[in-house]
Amino acid sequence: MPGAMARIAFLSLPQFGHVNPHLAIVAELIRRGHEVTFFNETAFSEGAARMGARCVATPAAMSNPGFVEALTEDDLVRWLDLWLNATSVMLGSVLETIEPDPPDLIVFDGMNVWGEMAARRLRLPSVSISTAFIFTALDDPTGKRPPIGKWTLSTIKRLPSFIDAWLKMAKYGARNLPWRLPFVPRQGTLTLVLTSKELHPRTPLLEDPGFAFVGPCIEPGARPERFDFSTLDGRPLIYVSLGTQLFTNRRFFDACVEAFNDFSGQVLLSVGPGTDLSRFADAPPHFIFAGSVPQLEVLQRTAVFVTHAGLNSLQEALWFGVPMVAVPMTPEQARNAAIAAQAGAALGLDEEAKGGQVAASKLRAAVDAVLADPKFAGNARRLGQSLHAAGGTVVAVDHIERIIAEHKAGTTRKRGILAIKHPA
Repeated sequence: MPGAMARIAFLSLPQFGHVNPHLAIVAELIRRGHEVTFFNETAFSEGAARMGARCVATPAAMSNPGFVEALTEDDLVRWLDLWLNATSVMLGSVLETIEPDPPDLIVFDGMNVWGEMAARRLRLPSVSISTAFIFTALDDPTGKRPPIGKWTLSTIKRLPSFIDAWLKMAKYGARNLPWRLPFVPRQGTLTLVLTSKELHPRTPLLEDPGFAFVGPCIEPGARPERFDFSTLDGRPLIYVSLGTQLFTNRRFFDACVEAFNDFSGQVLLSVGPGTDLSRFADAPPHFIFAGSVPQLEVLQRTAVFVTHAGLNSLQEALWFGVPMVAVPMTPEQARNAAIAAQAGAALGLDEEAKGGQVAASKLRAAVDAVLADPKFAGNARRLGQSLHAAGGTVVAVDHIERIIAEHKAGTTRKRGILAIKHPA
C-alpha cells in the first residue's frame, strides 16, 4: 500500500521483552509514512517517541509485581486474575483517546485483551502481535504435566474476583468480551507470530491462515544501551544475561563467578540496571560486569550465551548463530529452553525454573560441552537462517498494510489474509 498513509493505534505492554520488537514495527511503519500513536507507560515509550510516534501514557495497571511472581510460580490462574482485573482499566484509558476519532487500524500485543476488545467495539480491523510461541497449557514441550488440581483450587478461590473483572469488562459490550480460546494470544484480523515455522513447535496453527509467522522483529536503533567494546580482547567470550525482569537473582550471578573462575577466555555478565557492581570487586580480571549492554552487538562477539531463554534473547542469539546454555527461570522460559535444546542449539538446565538452584559445576560443564561440540553452533546458524528467511519487520509491516488496504477496499475477512511471500 505504498503512498497510502494510515492512522494506527499501537497498544503495547510495559515490558521490554514486548516493547523491543514492537519498536521495530513502529519504526518501519513510520518509515513508510504511516501515523502511529503508541500506547504504553511513559518509561516504555521513549524509543517510540524517538522514532516519531505520538505517545499516549497508559495507567500503571500492568506494573503489578504480582505478574512476574505468578509466572515464576507457574500460577496461571493468579496471572489470569490480575490480567482480567487490569483489562477494564486499560480499555477505558485507550478508548478515551481513540473512540472520539478512531484510527484506521489497531495493532495490539497478543496479551492485550483490551486491544482485541477495543477493535471489536469500534468495528476496526486489527493486527495482533505474539511475542511468544503459541501453544496451549496442555501442550508442553518439556513433558511437564500441568498442575490441573492446583489451578482448579485457585480458580475456586478467585472466582469472585473473576466475576467482578468480567462484569467490569462487560460494560464495554458483552459481544466484545474475549470468548475465543486459546486465551493467549488474543487474535486480531491477523495474528503475527514473531518466530519462524521451523523453530516453532508443531501445532495445527502453523497452517492456520489467521496466523503469519514472520520471524523476529529487530531494531538496533531502539536500544539505548552503551558498552566499551575495547574491554573485549578477542578471547572466547561467554555472555551471561537474565533479561530485563529477572536480573535480581544475585545467587545465580554468584554461581557464574564460581563456575567460570578459571575460564581461559572472558566472561561478560549483564547484571541489571541499578545493580551495585562493587559487589563483584573480588572477581578475577577476565570477568566484566555491566548493568546493561547492547545485546545485539555483544552477541556478534559471543562464543556461548548463558541465557534465561526469554524468546527475544533466544532468537537474537540464533539470529547471529550463537549456541546457548539455557537456564530458564520460569515455566514459560523452560518451554523455550526445551525447544532450543530439542533443535540442538542449546543445552538446558531447568533447576531454577523448578524452584531449585543450578550448581556452578553443572553450569561450567554445560558451557564446556557447548564450546567443545561444533554441532551446537551449526544448529544455531541453521535456525538463525530460518529466522532471517521468515522476513522479520519488513514482512510484518507488509501484512499490516495488506490488512489496511483490504479494509479500505471493503474486502477484509473476519480472520486471516492471503500469504505474503518473502523472497529468499
